[in-house]
Amino acid sequence: MTQPKHVLAVDDSGVVRQVIAAMLQKDGYRVTTAKDGASMRERLQQGDPVDAIVLDVLMPGEPSDSLARYARALGIPVVMISGSLETITFAEIDGLQLLQKPFGFEELTNALTQAFESGQYGQRSDNSN
Repeated sequence: MTQPKHVLAVDDSGVVRQVIAAMLQKDGYRVTTAKDGASMRERLQQGDPVDAIVLDVLMPGEPSDSLARYARALGIPVVMISGSLETITFAEIDGLQLLQKPFGFEELTNALTQAFESGQYGQRSDNSN
């Protein structure tokens, strides 16, 4: 029996983290959460391999573009989420997937499936804006 994929959900909103975790657990993923960049980095260094990261664009502390590049250096796929499309120029430049809040269960799981299948970090889908 194969292990479920492990996804790290990073968002400064506890409610958003809980919703993402519930959505992904429903689809059979194992989910860990982090409230900011420092806790994201800490979780990634704990020795519990992460298969993908769902990362909010706007968070206090370390900028999300820096966190996304850190994940890229580790070879971990990233799916960016945001309620403000004006702030994600770096995601478009780097070809990251971006889901606009609010997003649905199917959008999230499709984005993760594409990230896993692409073999690249956060490969952007053709219909992303």
